[in-house]
Amino acid sequence: MWKQNQVTHDPEKIAQIEQQFAVGPFVAGLLLERGLGSKEELDSFLHPRPENLVDPFLMHDMHKAVDRIQTAIIEGQKITIYGDYDADGITSTAVMYETLVQLGADVHYYLPDRFIDGYGPNQAAYQKIITAGTQLIITVDNGVSGMAAITAAQTAGVDVIITDHHELPLNLPKAFAIVHPRHPAQPYPTAELAGVGVAFKVACALLDEVPQELLDLVAIGTVADLVPLTGENRMLVQFGLQALQQTQRLGLQALMRAAQITPQTVNEQKIGFTIAPRLNSLGRLESATPGVRLLTTLDETEATQIAAQTEKLNQKRQKLVEKITAAALEKLDAVSETHLVNVIAAPDWHEGVLGIVASRLVEKTGKPTLVLRIDADRKSAKGSGRSVEAFHLFKALDVHRKLFQSFGGHHMACGLSLDPEQLPMLQTALDEEAQKQKLELDQKGTLEIAAQLSLDEIDENLLADLKKLAPFGPENPQPVFAFKDYQLHGLRLLGQKQNHVKLTLTGKKTQIEALAFSIEDQRADLLQDAASIEFVGKIEENTWRGQTKPQILICDLADRQPAFLDLRTKRLTPQLFTKNGTYFFFNQRIQQKLAGYLPPAAVQVTGLESLPAEAEFSELIVVDCPPSLTELEQLLQTVSYTRLTAIFYPYKPVYEVGMPTRAQLARVYRFAITHENIDLKNQLQEVADYLKIRKELLTFTLQVFFEVGFVKIEKGLMTGCPAHQTVNLKEAPSYRSRQQLLQAEKVLLTSKTADLKKWLFQLSAV
Repeated sequence: MWKQNQVTHDPEKIAQIEQQFAVGPFVAGLLLERGLGSKEELDSFLHPRPENLVDPFLMHDMHKAVDRIQTAIIEGQKITIYGDYDADGITSTAVMYETLVQLGADVHYYLPDRFIDGYGPNQAAYQKIITAGTQLIITVDNGVSGMAAITAAQTAGVDVIITDHHELPLNLPKAFAIVHPRHPAQPYPTAELAGVGVAFKVACALLDEVPQELLDLVAIGTVADLVPLTGENRMLVQFGLQALQQTQRLGLQALMRAAQITPQTVNEQKIGFTIAPRLNSLGRLESATPGVRLLTTLDETEATQIAAQTEKLNQKRQKLVEKITAAALEKLDAVSETHLVNVIAAPDWHEGVLGIVASRLVEKTGKPTLVLRIDADRKSAKGSGRSVEAFHLFKALDVHRKLFQSFGGHHMACGLSLDPEQLPMLQTALDEEAQKQKLELDQKGTLEIAAQLSLDEIDENLLADLKKLAPFGPENPQPVFAFKDYQLHGLRLLGQKQNHVKLTLTGKKTQIEALAFSIEDQRADLLQDAASIEFVGKIEENTWRGQTKPQILICDLADRQPAFLDLRTKRLTPQLFTKNGTYFFFNQRIQQKLAGYLPPAAVQVTGLESLPAEAEFSELIVVDCPPSLTELEQLLQTVSYTRLTAIFYPYKPVYEVGMPTRAQLARVYRFAITHENIDLKNQLQEVADYLKIRKELLTFTLQVFFEVGFVKIEKGLMTGCPAHQTVNLKEAPSYRSRQQLLQAEKVLLTSKTADLKKWLFQLSAV
């Protein structure tokens, strides 16, 4: 659903922002809508400076953590950073590692193996670290859910400092220090820092400055973890993008070369869709440890080798995701649609990509989704969940912790494992929690439309203004526009699967290309009638061969007309009548024959006279071909609907036979007036053969002759009656009816789907 912005702003305030910050009126309005009203807020947003960053010591236990780390460095204690296997965890580990190396610490790092250690503190892994001589463990991007491992470490005399950003459980581990932006004892002004953001604040506190050289890593982890890009997060990403565009890190340079990225063009989108997925692929398929080496190495050969391996794993990851997503969708098709949350599991799915698969299923179904791999030998189902904005996944699962062998996560995502026998209970629990949270499923949700623009309003000045709102991300979304005053002048399908499309649009002065990706569900509609499709999208820059031009990235496509399904057929089958909708019949005989095949909840309407005034139907299914186009027009002008299904079954089709020719009419007339008492019941086929006319046409012709008095029929016997004056056969009721039916059948049964759809909706009241 698209929601057009209706907010109006004080013209004086808009003019003031335009003058003070050199932006156009449209962007000035967007700044106000994003809650930036004061000069200080606007200046911090549009011109962020390092001094605008928040004091790191405002975070809980920061003083305590810094003191303990400094003691460990002074005393030469062995420190191990315990990280995580995703992009946020990899960058968090690299930030903390480089900081401690700079301070002269005896520092090492350990990234848990997704398949052996699982998410978060693992007691066996901790014991291995401690046995190797570690005297201080610092977690990054994990820790608050590691009660058992941390308790064991502290009991063994090894302090644990937790730096984390995930949801806090009711009972926190008894760690030496918990550095967390949402700790209830001391909430930090930027509550939604990523794990790398928390690690970076520790680095700032330890170094007593803002380490600019770490900001490229901070940008990657922050964008990858999908935290809100507002306040300090946005500043960190903005600074980090500048650092990335001129990064001296050999590993990042090699990674960007392998991914065919020009460093100077790196933005938040290229982090989110290119850099972060490659880092994630390491921990998803093998070990994430090379990711830290990639980001911290000073050896160009090592950087190139790890980048190449990363690229290879990313390609493997893409193929796995595609395969498992297809299999998962098949499983979901077989599951009842009554569930509010998807819970799906199988024994042969690769555990490392289940989070991505869950995201794909959320996109496809609009439902929160958990995807798990069943390991029968270990009696464990382990996987990931992804949610929708309207459903707090962590809260829903947190109250059912007794079901799980392990669990952690936040509002939109989770990781968990449980006994496979508990899966039905998990499904029931999540459906109940969805009801408690009053989750209303809406596959696409509401898409906020910033404004409607004509194509000629899209120029370099607008692009420059929009860039001032970047970097974009959660809670600082890239504006989405609707478009007007354009003509469609070209459509091309792109990609190996032909599932992307490029549209060429022209305004009065401007030509712009619009791109839409993964349009499998709407490809047929686009090809049939692209002009009837409307779209909304984002305005971006496209640089090609040294030229930079605006382009539109399409976010959503919609048919300007109601949904249409073409089920035209000459043969009725039970499969045509499985939907609950309003079935309309022109012919009562067909309705009587089919009444028993329709679903119990279906509505049946026969004849125009049975329609209620101003009828509104969710789905209108027209079963049979109308006797005339006029009656179909009356139907479509009387009712409104959101979906039209056309079956148009021809009960007694005439379009294949047509109308009798003038010669045939004359031949039948001559025969009729020269014969008496023809037994139509027994001799009709014989007469048809004699006159060389199809039996159906002969029957029709005799009916017309009877109506105009050329023949009389008594007790099944026909006798001709010579005409004494000129008669216009076309005025006979049967002749008019057949002509009208013939016209209707030609239009409705033989036209192409796109032409039929266009013609029907031109007649409709909707």
